[in-house]
Amino acid sequence: MPDGGVCVTGATQGIGFAIAEAFARSGTRLVINSHEPDDRGAEARLSALTECHFIQADMSTKSGTQKLIDGACERLGRLDTLVCNAGIFRDTGFADLSEEAVDQTFDLNVKGYLFCAQAFAARVAPGQEGASIVCVGSTNSRAAEKDSVAYDASKGAVLMLVRSLAVSLADKGVRVNGVGPGIVETPLTEAGLNQDGTRERLVAQIPLGRIGAPDDIGAAVVFLASSQARYITGQMLYIDGGILANQMTWDLQS
Repeated sequence: MPDGGVCVTGATQGIGFAIAEAFARSGTRLVINSHEPDDRGAEARLSALTECHFIQADMSTKSGTQKLIDGACERLGRLDTLVCNAGIFRDTGFADLSEEAVDQTFDLNVKGYLFCAQAFAARVAPGQEGASIVCVGSTNSRAAEKDSVAYDASKGAVLMLVRSLAVSLADKGVRVNGVGPGIVETPLTEAGLNQDGTRERLVAQIPLGRIGAPDDIGAAVVFLASSQARYITGQMLYIDGGILANQMTWDLQS
């Protein structure tokens, strides 16, 4: 990894923490973030592996994203990679979807990514090598789910944000890519997965035959930020166990 550091938003639990941990195990210096206090002790756990700092800031506002990037640069001296991960799901049935829920979804899942990327890019020095942004999207950018209209639309926007940022920041030497997780077991999905029969129904539709783990996502993000991916930009890597490749079957199931 480059000599600077990595900033991961929404990184005190779930996929964000797994991404930060994967960087920490490679020896990368870190800043992690949440809009809430670090009550889970993420900073302490990661500090056992590498230099790690926690900054509390709201990624749904431009001022919050600026606070995070400014603070990260003060602590690490230089940022090489920004991982935009903080996200939210507020969907209900479409007829009941409120303006507040839609605003909250797009403020964090889209606007937050855009302005965090803007603040990061402004800090990239001329000639700085290895600068990159990785955005955490979803398979929902390619395949819709019932009663997930706002979330699906926000993740579709992330897919195009990755492509547009890659084109817009190429002349600064900043690569921009994304990862699109499928169904991953996290504190946010655990309750839904444990509903009667849900886990079994989902696993039956995943070609690799299991629910994803946060660690599956972390390793891919580290790769996209590394020099091994130096000629990759504008891409979304779907980490889904084959969900998007799987067409519905005509065979009746017993």
